[in-house]
Amino acid sequence: MTLNFDHLPFFDHHTHLLFTDKTKITAKELSMNFLHGYQDMDPFEQGLDATYAHGRASERQLENIENLGVVKTVVNYMSQFLGCEPTIEAVVEARNERIKDVEGLKKYTKDLYEDQNIVGTLVDWPFNEDVENESVFPVPVYRMYNYEDVYFEQLKTASSFEELMTVLTKSVRKAINEDGYIALKCHVAEHYTMAVRNVTDEEAAIQFVAAQNGDYTALENVYFAAFRNLMFEAQDLDVPIHIHVGSTGFNRQSAAFVPEMDPFQFAPFLVSDPQYVKTKIVLLHQGYPYTRHASLMAYSFPNVYVDMSWTLPWASSIFCSCIEDVLSTAPHTKIFFGTGQHGLPEIAWTASKVAKTCLAEVMNKMVSLNLMAPSQAEETAKMLLYKNAEALYDSKKKALSNIR
Repeated sequence: MTLNFDHLPFFDHHTHLLFTDKTKITAKELSMNFLHGYQDMDPFEQGLDATYAHGRASERQLENIENLGVVKTVVNYMSQFLGCEPTIEAVVEARNERIKDVEGLKKYTKDLYEDQNIVGTLVDWPFNEDVENESVFPVPVYRMYNYEDVYFEQLKTASSFEELMTVLTKSVRKAINEDGYIALKCHVAEHYTMAVRNVTDEEAAIQFVAAQNGDYTALENVYFAAFRNLMFEAQDLDVPIHIHVGSTGFNRQSAAFVPEMDPFQFAPFLVSDPQYVKTKIVLLHQGYPYTRHASLMAYSFPNVYVDMSWTLPWASSIFCSCIEDVLSTAPHTKIFFGTGQHGLPEIAWTASKVAKTCLAEVMNKMVSLNLMAPSQAEETAKMLLYKNAEALYDSKKKALSNIR
């Protein structure tokens, strides 16, 4: 008996907004959508705020990006789906021919999601984004609240740490209790470090003005004090906190923090207060490249989970090994598949195909080695593909269509 999971549902545990009206793309836009790194023609005087999809890469860098493994995989899959040659030029031409208008884009997206039986998606929803933009997703949409948008705005304008926390806590409670968000998100490592310290409200209050004036230690301490408060707030609201750990690529802004993204650095903080283990923590992007570290964190702490987005599909060529690494020590009930998709629906579609292919490879290997029975392997596959997400968010899960 050979296990095959192509028919199973796939829940995208971590994604971003899709383009709502971009009916035509170029080969450059398709490939640049997979660059989370330095652009070699980025004018320094303009900073790094330009849209990656349009990019400012040299022809040489663009050639390199087109030869990323993930781009080759996407092009291969798209050529099979669209019935054309496996070149980036051919698939872009076939895609543009198929999508005539906005309604055509919606239908194309729907076709991709139905092809892979993608049944839902958890979106990192931008602050104040119009909920109508969920309509491009052909599946139920669930939202994750990035509280840092409010935090950093209040850091500039609040008169005190107490005022900052009052506004921040109110916004978090409204997001969960009234607006239907089902999780919180932060980037503690990308801003500072995973080596979070316990900072009291009193200490943060004393250092608040210094933080507003740019003192780095004070900035860290005020952030850590807010994070500590939100650890307890998440408990009360019964929602997990998703933390961006590991690296999904880096540029001038984020390169300095790469050594601070190892999930192991979070362990001393978690054991510093017994109450912290009551807060559900999701380590995003499997802590890549610290995958085994993330897995061991989920093994060691009852409240820690591992999300495998971005690595799926960016590291498609080694994703079988990624699954093996995470399954090695993490409970199979605490692992999620996401995509890190942004802009183009082909990303989630590709991720689902890769996930199911690699799951079958790994689970059949487990069965052949007599490490699992076929029934156990199939149950593990279902857990990773969709059951674990259903279980974690069961008490809070709401589709936007049910909120309005």
